[in-house]
Amino acid sequence: MTELHRSPRQVAAVALQKVLDQGAYSNLILDQLCRRAGLQGQDAAFAGALFYGALERVLTLDAILTRFSRQPLEKLSPAVRSILRITLYQLYYMDRVPDHAAVDEGVNLTRTMKVPRAAGFVNGILRNVLRQNKPLPKLPEDPTGRLSLAYSCPQWLIRHWIRSYGEARAEQILQSSLGRPPVYLRANTLRTTAQDLLRRLEEAGIQGRLMEPDGCIQVEKTGSFERLSPFQEGLFHIQDQASQFCVRALEPKPGERLLDVCAAPGGKTLTAAQYMENTGEILACDLHENKLPLITASARRLGIQNISVQGNDGAIFRPEFGLFDRVLCDVPCSGLGIIRRKPEIKYKPQEFLQEFPEIQYKILQTSSNYLKKGGILVYSTCTLNPAENEQVVARLLQEMPELVPCPLPQEMGEGYQRTFFPDVQGSDGFFLARLQKKW
Repeated sequence: MTELHRSPRQVAAVALQKVLDQGAYSNLILDQLCRRAGLQGQDAAFAGALFYGALERVLTLDAILTRFSRQPLEKLSPAVRSILRITLYQLYYMDRVPDHAAVDEGVNLTRTMKVPRAAGFVNGILRNVLRQNKPLPKLPEDPTGRLSLAYSCPQWLIRHWIRSYGEARAEQILQSSLGRPPVYLRANTLRTTAQDLLRRLEEAGIQGRLMEPDGCIQVEKTGSFERLSPFQEGLFHIQDQASQFCVRALEPKPGERLLDVCAAPGGKTLTAAQYMENTGEILACDLHENKLPLITASARRLGIQNISVQGNDGAIFRPEFGLFDRVLCDVPCSGLGIIRRKPEIKYKPQEFLQEFPEIQYKILQTSSNYLKKGGILVYSTCTLNPAENEQVVARLLQEMPELVPCPLPQEMGEGYQRTFFPDVQGSDGFFLARLQKKW
């Protein structure tokens, strides 16, 4: 069977295998495989639902599989593990397909994925699951074990969140880590208003509602926006609500100079240009130069002309850049706030957290040198980890006395820093802090 004729189930199974066994990125591999297979519309949506659903529930699915398999999971081939995981996900968490049809399709996958000798094994496990009325695994009595199995999350991460935010908040974070995230748009205020954009979207059959900050709209839609007339007319770009608040905290003004240190893919840059009314100058930098054309193309579509792009390592000071009124420092991070977008993040080893704080501090320290006297810097991450958030900011304030906390805009609450929790705001998990240079 050629790649162009892969079914949605095969695409989901192959994508799951490549993420869990080969370290692929979930969003990139799914898009790539759907394009190769020619999947569109409902077929692509079904493949995505299967893939992301199974990926975010892997630990729970494996607990079920362990109960019914005579062979240890590590002894099964990656293809067989993947087939069983996506089929079990259908049986336990999806009502779209009758159980026996899902089992038949799972057995068929052993042939299309070139493991035909496993057909009897796969069929036996799945039929046994049905005969026993799809029993759920028994939850452990200890809180960490219970949460781990219930929400398919490693125990080290649960303990980390409990230490950081308390058990109640940790469970709320876990609850919000499952399922698809809400979709937020940013109205291009250079060409329209949020109210007019909402009307245009509703005319196209997309329901939405106005949100804070001004210009933000939450919509009920999955899939691509690229064929919509309002998108093609450059009336909006896609940007999470917390990310929009980040630019609101920066408060860019018309005519200023602004540096976006780690800009790609460019959502914050585009929003900043709108606050600046397409005047002044924005320098958008990123270590990965191959991502910079994304910013340029989006700016062109939105009619924005005050952005220039530059490949640059944010940890290295470039005096030729000059000084800026505003600096946005949205740094590389562990991504613990966007697990529902990239579920594979939670399956990484605990050690991967250790690499970020020093990198973040160096970028933040370097970025502060671009500020004019009185200039504003916003530091942000999309993670829920105090070691990458509050502790990095505290270290900077201690070691660089020329920087001081600067209160957030009034509508964002008191203080100079804020953590966005998905279960509270509905946005991604996010942190931001606003600082000012005294001299």
